[in-house]
Amino acid sequence: MSSSRSASTSSSTPSSCSAGSGQSSTSRRHSARRDRPVTDRRESLRVLHVEDDPVDRELVAETLRSQGLTCDIVVVDTRDAFADALDSGGFDVILADDRLPTFNGQAALALTVERAPDVPFIFVSGTLGEEIAVERLKAGATDYVVKQRLARLGSAVNRALGEAQVRRENARAQEAKLFLEDLIAASPSMIFRIDPREFRITYASPNVNRLLGYNQREIVGVRNFWRTLLHQDDLERAAGHLREALESHTVQIPQEYRFRSADGRYRWFFSLMHVEYSDTGRPMRILWYCIDISDRRTAEQALLESEERTRAILRTANDAFVGADTGGRIVEWNTRAEAMFGWPREEALGRILVDTIVPESYREQHRRGFARFVETGDARMLHQRLELSGLRRDGSEFPVELTIWPTGDRGQLTFNAFIRDITEQKRAEAAVRQAREEAERANHAKSDFLSRMSHELRTPLNAVLGFAQLLTSEPLGDEPRDNVQQILKGGQHLLDLVNEVLDISRIEAGRLSLSLEPVGVRDITWHVVDLVEPLAAERKILLVVDEIDPSLAVVADRQRLRQILLNLISNAVKYNRPNGRVTVGFDCVSPDRFRIKVTDTGAGIRPDKMRLLFNPFERLGAETTATEGTGLGLALSRGLAEAMGASMGAESEIDRGSTFWIELTLSREAAVTVRVATHDGLLRPATPRSGTILYVEDNVSNVRLMTRLLARRPKITVLHAPDGESGLAIARDRDPDVIFLDLHLPDMSGEDVLRQLWGDPAIRQIPVVILTADATPAQMRRALASGAAAYLTKPFDVRKVLDTLDQMLQLSEERRAARR
Repeated sequence: MSSSRSASTSSSTPSSCSAGSGQSSTSRRHSARRDRPVTDRRESLRVLHVEDDPVDRELVAETLRSQGLTCDIVVVDTRDAFADALDSGGFDVILADDRLPTFNGQAALALTVERAPDVPFIFVSGTLGEEIAVERLKAGATDYVVKQRLARLGSAVNRALGEAQVRRENARAQEAKLFLEDLIAASPSMIFRIDPREFRITYASPNVNRLLGYNQREIVGVRNFWRTLLHQDDLERAAGHLREALESHTVQIPQEYRFRSADGRYRWFFSLMHVEYSDTGRPMRILWYCIDISDRRTAEQALLESEERTRAILRTANDAFVGADTGGRIVEWNTRAEAMFGWPREEALGRILVDTIVPESYREQHRRGFARFVETGDARMLHQRLELSGLRRDGSEFPVELTIWPTGDRGQLTFNAFIRDITEQKRAEAAVRQAREEAERANHAKSDFLSRMSHELRTPLNAVLGFAQLLTSEPLGDEPRDNVQQILKGGQHLLDLVNEVLDISRIEAGRLSLSLEPVGVRDITWHVVDLVEPLAAERKILLVVDEIDPSLAVVADRQRLRQILLNLISNAVKYNRPNGRVTVGFDCVSPDRFRIKVTDTGAGIRPDKMRLLFNPFERLGAETTATEGTGLGLALSRGLAEAMGASMGAESEIDRGSTFWIELTLSREAAVTVRVATHDGLLRPATPRSGTILYVEDNVSNVRLMTRLLARRPKITVLHAPDGESGLAIARDRDPDVIFLDLHLPDMSGEDVLRQLWGDPAIRQIPVVILTADATPAQMRRALASGAAAYLTKPFDVRKVLDTLDQMLQLSEERRAARR
């Protein structure tokens, strides 16, 4: 540095070391690449010059120019200016004086090493001693030039630039090498280089350890190590293929085989050998690329196994399997299809499907649907169970069920179908249908039988009980009156038996009518106990009823539950010992089930007889005793209980007694309170009413009974019609006040008579009372729905007939008054 230098007022000054370059060139980053020698540069060399002496600046610039270097020089003399210039980048070399007033070369070097370590840094100083220069070189400087010997500045710059370029190229090569190594290490492909003379591996990529578990040292340099790698079953094939390829000077040799890993397991690899040959055809070098394809081979093997399983399933399937292409030709035909349609597979393949298995009457429809899907994708018939007709080779047709679905894409579709011969199914369905129809006919026949039986059994009882009731109102001696009571008792017993038989028949036919509602347990129990009390008192049996919440209710048909409890409690009294005890108890057996128990102190039932308890007509030996019974009560009670969703059971111990119980569903609602309704029309009027009664009835004894009964009402006139036709004629001619109508007439049914009465405005206001031996609930509902005012069953209670008559006469009077 010159002793006469003056401080610069500018922190950075651009200058040029060549004519015409007064403006500094556009900055370039320091990492710019230069492939040509520095001395052959055609572009300007960008130089950052740290110098405060204008004379020295010009001297350096002139020296560089004189030595053939075209330079753009940026001059700075402060730390901030140097740092800014350094950060802007694009400099090829830095020249720096060692000492400046506010800055020095050592600080500049430190900044350069920190921010731009690849840019050559040359000290140009007049005061730099040898020792300091060595320290600066150790600190990172590229070179130093003494100002008194500037002649070697150009060569120092060229040498520094050359060394920088070499460093950049080495770094680039190292970066590329590391990138390639990382790429290979992460790759599923191993790379080997083989000397073809001895088939010795001279290079193995690092990922061989990850893929096979071998170290490179175990492989490289080992002669014929590749034979160790290959599976023994693949060795000869691979060696033979390689030998043939080399003899034919093949450049690319692809193969697939298994490599043995270090742990002894084998993996599939795709191998591609690239062979370089000399001009004379001798192999010089082999590059061997190996890609792990184990997953692909596993998937392929699984696919093959799946396809084989599918073929096996299709071969052994119970259904025919048929496939067709978009042209409608058969491409799949399994063993069952051969048996079903009569075409061997080899003959069926290639045939037009519709002409082979579809009856002629359906072919056009099939073709249209097939074409519609191929053209538009309309799939309304796909993926559905269809029932069609199939065609056998012999021309016979048979019912089939099939499902069609496509596979593949629109470019290569296959239509597949599983086809099942449903001939036997159709026969079975027809048999079931026929059986159902026969069962329905039998059911109707049974219902008709029940209706007829009810009528035929009750009709003679009507005369027996009716005339007996009339006799009780006559002045009779003690013996005749006792005889009449015996007739009434026997007749009532026979009526109870008839009712029980008919109830059991209705249960078996599934025609029992029930009305389920909440029924108060305490009320219905005490009602039944009151009915049985006279019988218990007669036999000196104590009746005890446990305490129970008055609000507790069960779901039941009130009348049928009363019937069951009456049967159980009366049985407990009848089959008890003298001075015995009957207890009615209650248990909640679960949150929603309630049990009513009837326990007696009788002789008990032997264990071997218990299973016979609920069989119809089974009295368990009581038929040899004086105790009356039919053996139907328990069977009927269980049937009624089960019809209500309840259950029944019994427990017994010899000489200690028996317990019978019924278990019902608890009701969450309050019990329905039943009160005895009173109607003025049902009471015997203070003054007997007058009127005309038409009785349509063909049975002579029933007519005689009604005539004698109504003879007790002197103001009642009785008209009789023996059939429906004459009954309608008399009704139109005489306009009676009330009509009593039987349902079973010789010329037409009572229901037809009722419909015609209602269809005639002149007589439809006449109240009609059905008086019949048909006690079926369904018949009663139909009659009342058709317009009957009341429904009474035979054998009738004469008092009930008279009360109903009074009610109907009042109703008739009200209707006639309304018409006037």
